[in-house]
Amino acid sequence: MFAAFAPIWMITALGWGTMRFGVLTRATQQALANFTFVIAIPCVLFTSLVKVPLGDLPLRPLAAIAASTLLIGLSVYFVARRLMPGQDGDRVIAAMASAYLNAGNLGVPVAVYVLDDVSLIMAVLVFQTMLLTPLIVGRLDASAHRADVDRRAAETADGAAGPADGTVSRWRRLAMLPLRTPVILGSMAGVTASAAGWLPPEWLLRPLELLGGAAVPAALFALGMSLHQTEASSWRLPGREVTVAVLLKVVAQPVAAYLIGRYLLDLDGAALLAVTLVAGLPTAQNTFVYASEFRASTALSRDAILFSSLLSMGTLTLILWLLGPA
Repeated sequence: MFAAFAPIWMITALGWGTMRFGVLTRATQQALANFTFVIAIPCVLFTSLVKVPLGDLPLRPLAAIAASTLLIGLSVYFVARRLMPGQDGDRVIAAMASAYLNAGNLGVPVAVYVLDDVSLIMAVLVFQTMLLTPLIVGRLDASAHRADVDRRAAETADGAAGPADGTVSRWRRLAMLPLRTPVILGSMAGVTASAAGWLPPEWLLRPLELLGGAAVPAALFALGMSLHQTEASSWRLPGREVTVAVLLKVVAQPVAAYLIGRYLLDLDGAALLAVTLVAGLPTAQNTFVYASEFRASTALSRDAILFSSLLSMGTLTLILWLLGPA
């Protein structure tokens, strides 16, 4: 049973080792991560979705994961509005760190190596990238815009001329978000082709499948490289906010998904295992990207990604041991 996770942890460890012993550099890690995000994962999403009739997507398991994501994420956000000082973007990042799944870099490998079925993780990626991401980015953008307005007001009060209002350009960026996000594009193209009943010819599909085949090992290798921290201070024990976010992500969310799936949606067997495993995936690395882009808490997002990824190595294996086949 534990052998199902062996390829995942071994490739991840190999990626970490190349950074630890200076075989590869941070620039290499960034290039590999970019290739995975921009090319490989969109290809595997498209080539998988285009072959799956939309009616065959696992909607009940997806509902369990979506419900657990919204339950944890919204709870954290509304509690943070009362207890967490600072700008609203920091609260959005706290909610995202507690509930937004790493469905790409780790979810796809788990689906391939452990579950032997990518339909659920594809459905989750569609849900996250096409529904959750616009909501999250919208809140982050609004928070960043308010901070800009406050800064310009302060500059004006001091007698300095503030920059021109960027509202129009911000709304334009939001409207163009699907076209600038390869994962969304790959998902949309696959869903559209499937709905139209169009299967690409072999000469077109085969190269995309070959590129998609690199998604799993490249994502795991890049993930392992990202876990190596060059600064000694990066290995400090997590603070209270990070600890809460990590425990909610890798413990509370899979428990919530299990309870919703079993007692509300009547799932069992392989479907219940898949729901619980996928819900237990660590914090998505996009959390740090969005925090950086919109000037929110990068320290919280970075530490949540690091510690949830490390802890999930044990929690995901435990879930498989408890719910997997004998």
